[in-house]
Amino acid sequence: MKKTNTDLIIKQQNRILKAAKNCFFNNGLTKTTMRDIATEADISLGNIYRYFKNKNSLIRAFIEKDNQEIDEAFALLDDAKNFKTLLQYIVKEFIAELANKADLCVYLEILVLGIRDNEVLNLLNLDKSEQLLKNSLQKASKEQRINLATSAELTALSIMGFIEKAAVKCITDPKYTLRKANKQFKKYLNLLII
Repeated sequence: MKKTNTDLIIKQQNRILKAAKNCFFNNGLTKTTMRDIATEADISLGNIYRYFKNKNSLIRAFIEKDNQEIDEAFALLDDAKNFKTLLQYIVKEFIAELANKADLCVYLEILVLGIRDNEVLNLLNLDKSEQLLKNSLQKASKEQRINLATSAELTALSIMGFIEKAAVKCITDPKYTLRKANKQFKKYLNLLII
């Protein structure tokens, strides 16, 4: 019985998060109200507050969900025999996901709001993607599965920066495709991991 309740809660939260993402994309984060999100999710306003007390709790949920997905992806690297090949695949998937206009808009809206709002900035600091990748790089380097050209910290920062920039470029430059991003990343990775 408990599993069913937990599954129902997760399903409802995901429904609300999807509705919030649509609203944030269509109306902007600051103009979107909790009522807008409830309407988009086709649930009552009172019900939405059972799951999320405000927009900042939605932002926290977006970040936590991303952290979980990234943690699961990078955990695959921990025992990977062909670390670079798997990392290329993971980065390809991250770029493709972030290059979705709605996802990128929500990400950038949250980032811009974080510059203006300390509470949102603190939520942005919950993003652990760079740290998770750094940990995987350190472990693989220590186990001599890879050789890093620079520190794990700088390598992780570089890779995460590449993902973000490539995703933006895929949306803003019609000539820049996911295929081109993946080819460039493969060359870039050969500079970082020798």
